[in-house]
Amino acid sequence: MIQFFAYPESVFCAKVRIALDMKELDYAEVPPPDGYGSTAYKKIVPAGSIPGLKDESAALSDSNAILEYLEETAPSPALLPEHPVERAQVRALMGLHDTRIEPSVRAFYAPIKAGKSPGDEVYKQLIEDMSVAFERLEDMIEAAPYAVGHHVTLAECAFATTFSQAQQLASLFGGELKLKPKCQRWWQAMQSLSHAATSIDINRKAMQDWVAKFIQVDA
Repeated sequence: MIQFFAYPESVFCAKVRIALDMKELDYAEVPPPDGYGSTAYKKIVPAGSIPGLKDESAALSDSNAILEYLEETAPSPALLPEHPVERAQVRALMGLHDTRIEPSVRAFYAPIKAGKSPGDEVYKQLIEDMSVAFERLEDMIEAAPYAVGHHVTLAECAFATTFSQAQQLASLFGGELKLKPKCQRWWQAMQSLSHAATSIDINRKAMQDWVAKFIQVDA
């Protein structure tokens, strides 16, 4: 059985979970022993980071590398298009997620951990910055109904929980994530995917608990 090392509040872990579920693979999801970066965990996954995946002789880190591994070792259902251009478009979206979109969401973590109150001006700016980051997707996706055409791809695995977490954080701090029309359609399509909905729910509950460790906000 595949061992999947993850934390429920991580969107990077969520995208791997969604792919595992979509491919109907048998896996056990567990937290890294002694926490990520620990000596015990590095004996299993040398990078010591999450998500991590142990599958027979493979010990993998980096969410995108894990997704590519799953695509090659469990090719059905396919989560990368057949056409090279469309495959490149999916990979470009995954890169944008990791370097631009997710960091705009993760920017909330520092003020939350610092205990800044929900009414602090820092959150207003972060919500605006996050909305601007999501605007970059509008010209890159088809939303017909998925990001690249009519089939679910790794792009949906990457973005589904991040869309949810962004909206959740904006709402907790008195704002709203502003999504343009194609992004709205794409978000609706992602929510209709049962496996994505499962990870969205896991992440939403975990984030609510995580935020509550540092500050009191209205649920």
